[in-house]
Amino acid sequence: MQRGAHERIQGLIRGLEEGLGAKILVMSSALLGFVLLALWYNLWDYNGFSNQEAMESAHLARQLAGGAGYTTDCIRPLTLGLLQRADTNNAGEVLRHPVPDLSNAPGYPFLLAGLMKVLPFHFEADPRQPWHYQPEFLIACFNELLFFAAVLLLFQVARRLFDGGVAWVSALIFAGTQTYWRFSVSGLSTLWLVVVFLSLVWCLVAMEERERREIAPPPGGSLALAAVAGSLVGIGGLSRYSFAWMIVPVLLFIRVFFNRQRGRLCLWTAISFLAVMGPWITRNLALSQTPFGTAGYALLENTPPLPEDRDRLERSLHPNAAGLNGLTPRDVVNKFLVNGEEILGGDLPRLGGNWVCAFFLCGLLLPFRNPALQRFRLFLLWSLALMAVVQAGGQTHLSADSPEINSENLLVVLSPLVLVFGTGVFFTFMDHIVPPDLRARRAAAGLFVMVVCAPLLLTLLGPPKQTAISPYAPLHLQRVAAMMQPDELMMSDIPWAVAWYGARPCAWLTLDDAETYKEMDKLKPVRAVFLTQRTSDRRFLSQMIANQQDNECDWSYFYLDSLPGWGHGEVPTGFPLRKAILDYAPDQMFISDRNRWQAAEKK
Repeated sequence: MQRGAHERIQGLIRGLEEGLGAKILVMSSALLGFVLLALWYNLWDYNGFSNQEAMESAHLARQLAGGAGYTTDCIRPLTLGLLQRADTNNAGEVLRHPVPDLSNAPGYPFLLAGLMKVLPFHFEADPRQPWHYQPEFLIACFNELLFFAAVLLLFQVARRLFDGGVAWVSALIFAGTQTYWRFSVSGLSTLWLVVVFLSLVWCLVAMEERERREIAPPPGGSLALAAVAGSLVGIGGLSRYSFAWMIVPVLLFIRVFFNRQRGRLCLWTAISFLAVMGPWITRNLALSQTPFGTAGYALLENTPPLPEDRDRLERSLHPNAAGLNGLTPRDVVNKFLVNGEEILGGDLPRLGGNWVCAFFLCGLLLPFRNPALQRFRLFLLWSLALMAVVQAGGQTHLSADSPEINSENLLVVLSPLVLVFGTGVFFTFMDHIVPPDLRARRAAAGLFVMVVCAPLLLTLLGPPKQTAISPYAPLHLQRVAAMMQPDELMMSDIPWAVAWYGARPCAWLTLDDAETYKEMDKLKPVRAVFLTQRTSDRRFLSQMIANQQDNECDWSYFYLDSLPGWGHGEVPTGFPLRKAILDYAPDQMFISDRNRWQAAEKK
């Protein structure tokens, strides 16, 4: 009996060291370590959303979870113009019904809507913590969970392409890259898109392994993987429209490197991609006569005909009124050249937020004996080149508002695979420099990981990040929005925040406070205008004074003229909202058709 018990114990120990138990132990340790790192990072560096796109996605998810459909309270004038153009018979009724969103890809909002159905989201801000918002924290935690899933996927891809050592070091560096932690708490869809991209790479790796077998495997498995790959590109395209361009390098990869049934594989990939993307494009065409709504105008933003306001196009009811009449192909080319210079000089050298990219670039001169590595390196180069072009042509005011942490940063989605190849090249160099002793190699790899992850380590060891002064105070914005009735229309320079925090319809500021404003007011009366630091920021002072001298109808001049102690202390003559001004000087101003704040205080 004692001998049998002893053998069972020995078997259990061997199972923990070598079998399924070892895998469970390693996975549990990795999960626990990641959770502790996430808690530490959230305590030191989390301050809620500060990005327009994150608030719009969260608001759309709230609309979906609440049964309002894919409609928005963050109303772009350009959206209204497209709806009017598509349905001229009801052009004057576009604001009489919920406004369908024509600007944001639906994949990520639908994902967040499911999360809101499962978890207890509390949308009322806590007066004891005016800068903390519980729904944003839950979304950040969800993105950190996606981050952990991406780490696991990266480990699997690296192990299949290289070996276990490269897989472990790649996963540790990826988990210790500060850029991805910043994306995780930003509320953007970037980590979700990284998961989609790494899943796509895993499918291509599995397809390529089947292709290299001497004996041809049954064709059904490869066709199924091709269909999954096409669907993943489609899912990525529905999460961020620009990601749909990845179908080009995927089809090129299959066409160039596959000999067995490559025609059928390309066909299945393309069909599954179109099956996912097609219905949504059809919806957009029916509503706006454009396949991607207002997002399709991104190529025209930040071109010379639109020099004054980066978001000028989206604030116009009619695109030509924004200054597109003088647009030429040369203007678009100039935009690409300027942005391309910034990408080549800045984004590519620091791809992914660390300098492992330098090893990847050096490794381009090294041949790989493994044909799979040669093929996937070419796939990665094709993808990087294409996405650099797409990013350069599609940049808008969003990249200027937040230069690195924005949804237009497409290269950061591909950089995990760059990290894998860079780590593989480091191991190649290490084979020639470090002695073959196992302890020496582990020490060198550990030092490499620590140096690459130093920015995150320094952040966590430094003082906690202080909350920056911004217009996005959840409690304050909810109090401002509470002065409006649910069916009344407000206009603001931060409509995405009013819609997300305050759950009230809010239009973007029109191009001016005169003619364009009157057009909007005819569609539905604007009952209040809320101006914040985006208008009153000091960098606009010179523009304010210039506009005042030129007698231009500009919102910055409007704010300046209405500010007590600086201008006349009242709104310009002829503006319909003249009865009440609530001055949150010197940064904000709320102008309404009547005194609303005293009634709100009584409530």
